[in-house]
Amino acid sequence: MYLSEKNIKILESFITGYYLCEGLNAIPSEKDDIFREKFYYWLIEQFDFLQTTHTWRGLIEQIAKFENRDEFDCFFDYLKLFKKNHGIEPAEPEQT
Repeated sequence: MYLSEKNIKILESFITGYYLCEGLNAIPSEKDDIFREKFYYWLIEQFDFLQTTHTWRGLIEQIAKFENRDEFDCFFDYLKLFKKNHGIEPAEPEQT
């Protein structure tokens, strides 16, 4: 993955394009479906102060502001915790 800069809005656009490609090409991915369907609601459950927004990015922006953290780093920290809570382990690198 390449992003032109460390920016949560650019990351959201990349992820949206990735999902669009999956949908247009009928590429099923159970792990991606879990993120797409549950990450937003999981964030709301974790933080009782969040104002609902249209996207997970809006929630991450609120959390990062509250925690005085970088939004981009905040996203990946909470994504890691989300994956752990949902039993989604990172793929092991292939042995060559």
